[in-house]
Amino acid sequence: TEYKSLGNFVTVLLSVAVTVYFWRLNVKGIHESSDKALRIMQLTTVMGVIIIGWSIFTIWHRHIPIHAPPLHPVFTQSSKDPTRQSSAGWLEHAPAFLGMIGIIVAFGHSLLAMSGEESLAQVNREIQAPKLKNLLRAGFVIFLYSMLLTSLISFFAVIIIPDGMRVTTQIVLNGHPPTTAGTDYVEVDYVRKSVPPGGTAVAEWGNLLDRTTDASGKVQVHTTPQVKVVDSRVEHIERDDGTYRDNLINGLVQYLAGPSWLTIIMEAFVVIVGFLILAGAVNTSMIGSNGVMNRLAEDGVLTPWFLHPQPRYGTTHRLINLVAILQIIVIVASWGDVNTLGEAYAFGVIWSFVFMTLAMAVFRFKDKSPRQYRVPLNIRFLRKARAAIAAIPSGPLPQVATATDLLGHPNVSVSQSAPADGVAPKPATDGAPADPDYIDIPIGIIMVCIVLLSTALINLITKKTATIWGVGFTLAFLTAFIISETITHRRRKGAAHEHLEQFNEKSSPQVTVESVGLVHAHPVLVAARGPRSLPVLEKILRETDTRKRDIVVITCKVIPPMTQGITHEETQIDDSDRALLTRIVTVAEEVGKQVFPVVIPTNNPLYAIACAARDLKATEVVLGVSEKFHAEEQLEQFALAWGSATAEPGVSGDMTVRILGPQVEIKERLE
Repeated sequence: TEYKSLGNFVTVLLSVAVTVYFWRLNVKGIHESSDKALRIMQLTTVMGVIIIGWSIFTIWHRHIPIHAPPLHPVFTQSSKDPTRQSSAGWLEHAPAFLGMIGIIVAFGHSLLAMSGEESLAQVNREIQAPKLKNLLRAGFVIFLYSMLLTSLISFFAVIIIPDGMRVTTQIVLNGHPPTTAGTDYVEVDYVRKSVPPGGTAVAEWGNLLDRTTDASGKVQVHTTPQVKVVDSRVEHIERDDGTYRDNLINGLVQYLAGPSWLTIIMEAFVVIVGFLILAGAVNTSMIGSNGVMNRLAEDGVLTPWFLHPQPRYGTTHRLINLVAILQIIVIVASWGDVNTLGEAYAFGVIWSFVFMTLAMAVFRFKDKSPRQYRVPLNIRFLRKARAAIAAIPSGPLPQVATATDLLGHPNVSVSQSAPADGVAPKPATDGAPADPDYIDIPIGIIMVCIVLLSTALINLITKKTATIWGVGFTLAFLTAFIISETITHRRRKGAAHEHLEQFNEKSSPQVTVESVGLVHAHPVLVAARGPRSLPVLEKILRETDTRKRDIVVITCKVIPPMTQGITHEETQIDDSDRALLTRIVTVAEEVGKQVFPVVIPTNNPLYAIACAARDLKATEVVLGVSEKFHAEEQLEQFALAWGSATAEPGVSGDMTVRILGPQVEIKERLE
């Protein structure tokens, strides 16, 4: 008991230290913490490849027979030992038909193997362009890890580790604690349901195990030919940790073929990698929690105070601090009980999957706009009863996209027939355009949602610890969020919520490469006057490789000409500026590329843009088409401004200017 208490204390200390370490990295930025996570994944991959290859060699070298696992589901019952729980949870005393849903119970209990997929939604905003392609790649990598690393190592552990050393399967007398082997209980390899050897009727049975200790003190387990049939009238089945139930990889290494010194080295490597994997899980949870809390703050559930950027790194440090404090509280409260934390985490994972897929299904009915990717299995029905010939045109269906489909800004309507309008409509890869006369039934999403919902409901009533802790956490956070949202709503005095990004404002008397923080030489300058400029920005983002060229977005804060007494406050960023900057950042996040926004107070926007391009040594300036002038006149005016800005001796006048707008694209070289 003292050894276990000391182990828990050391575990808590290490967990708190790891949390503090990744807290600091996340305050610096997601790239800092992601680099460490990548190194952990690389070490984990090396370990997994070695163990899988070594396991295959062991099976071949020792001629270990490979047999299919028993398909008969076995549910353990409650024990007098309070540390053991029934695998059926609150369904323990349900009728015998419970075995019919055993596969769902097993699937739900093993769902943590796919928990990595959950992180995709958490880091979606940080995925680089092309977003869809990289998102699919990330999902496939997680799938490979789940199938090849988690499942293969588990299968090899079942095959190579002797029965009884992973999990002890005990046939216990009713009303007796499993204390004395041979008296209160007997141990079998596993339980089958068939006709036992020498029997005449189908029954639950298993082969008795012989557990001994050799001269070196190592426990040896051997399967005997003796058969034990379960008498359900006076006996029940329980399971406990054989030795390696909670540490299959370590147990697998112990039984791999090879010299003992080599297995000791491998065991040390496994321990180090295991520690790093769990440390990486701390980082993943911190990133995910920070992302969720950011969305809540942006939606008005939390106050804007939480979104205050860190002065040096620009991260939402207050939310990161809150997440780190909550993590430390949970670590100390659970006192290092990994099983409790894992159960609670499983509850969160499965229900987050359920609500995300349900939201996707509902969204498919509410938003008919084209999508870059859709979950397969979609059935289309006519919304109106009309002739099939009239319903299906002979040619390709026309696609018309609005800015609402593309950017969430309803002020611009763009036709796909105009390729040079500054906006490329997002194609639906399955070729399904938006059409109000049709309704698509997302069979694929609905099926996934049903499977996840059934699994979540089964977990709810079979995993007692997960349900109690999960429901407790949910109610606590729901109460806190409701109170916070109520306070935020009262502060707005009933006004509709509009999210405004918060920025670290840096003032400089002149626009320079250093003041803007550019990484690459010769950037592209994009002028943004308002929402109508955003389709132009998206077009430039999609066609520019930001790994080689930076994109600077210039917003001119127009000061009335010939006005005396302009105050310092009038040159500062106000809410209207923040609204435009928020939309600029949103567009960049959707595309998955970085932009450098700059606000210039001026009474001559074209001249200010020309001077900024000169000072940043930009080679291209992109302007949205003017609402007051023709594109040719606008080009002429900018050429005059560029000439004035580069009139000084020694200043290069080479520049490419582009004017983009609906059905308009002009590109001119200025010298």
